[in-house]
Amino acid sequence: MSWRVAKINGLEISLHPFFLLFLFLWLLAGLPLETLFLFILVFGHELTHSLAGRLCGIKINKIELFPFGGAAHPDNPLEFEPLKEFFIAVAGPLFNLSVFFFLDNYRESFLLLLPFIHDSQYIFLLRANLFLFFFNLLPGLPLDGGRILRASLSPKTGFYRATEICARYGKVLGVVLFISGLLLSYYDYILLSVSLMGLFLYYAAGREQQSSIYLFLRYLIRKEKMLQKTGVLKGEQIVALESTTIMDVLKRFKPSKYHQVVVLSQTCRVIDELSESRLLSAALQKGTHLPLRRLCRERAAGPKSKI
Repeated sequence: MSWRVAKINGLEISLHPFFLLFLFLWLLAGLPLETLFLFILVFGHELTHSLAGRLCGIKINKIELFPFGGAAHPDNPLEFEPLKEFFIAVAGPLFNLSVFFFLDNYRESFLLLLPFIHDSQYIFLLRANLFLFFFNLLPGLPLDGGRILRASLSPKTGFYRATEICARYGKVLGVVLFISGLLLSYYDYILLSVSLMGLFLYYAAGREQQSSIYLFLRYLIRKEKMLQKTGVLKGEQIVALESTTIMDVLKRFKPSKYHQVVVLSQTCRVIDELSESRLLSAALQKGTHLPLRRLCRERAAGPKSKI
């Protein structure tokens, strides 16, 4: 849905329609300079994500600007490298915090450099940076705080479950912001932009939730290739009943570990052992809602011999 506005050294910059609507609302309120400042701050926030990605060896090929920040799209999914996701996610809010401290400590120099800026606009810059810092650290996807929380939860709960939790938080935050903006607009209609942000946050959290399974399956394929290339990965064993679905097992897979699933009957006797590769192959061919007993039977039967 985004519209590309520029491409610099292979980095595509695009605007989401919600962001354009947000900017239009501010222009309609007679705040052209504040609108420009907001655009620059959001762009700087996302550009910092891109630079942090480069430091981690991650190439960012697209920056998509949202009303409250945006999204940096890497070549490879960094969601499954928690430390890198944490570092890249925290870089954006730190940019806004750094700008705030710079403006606060060098006010006279800044106003001398840009004499056309009034005190009210200077205060707006301070508040905008503080807002972008705190707002983006809220623990819900697709905000940076949600990505930081997911990076912290993934090693313990697995990527899929961590994404579900953080996306749910994002939806709750979206509803709270939407209602708050409607109530506060009684005092100033410009605060309707808060409702707009809440609406978009709810939508974006849902989009993250829907795409998580496709990202997850892509990661499993990538991890299998990594095992073939390196020859060694840390392993972890999971025990599941034969009635458990493939998806219920996949949800518990953790980054950077290769899993072996011990399948038990309803009387808790070992039926079979399934590798992560076997589960992935079955998920892609027959769907994720297949019970494990179906895989065990097929494996136990083996190829039919001809007499």
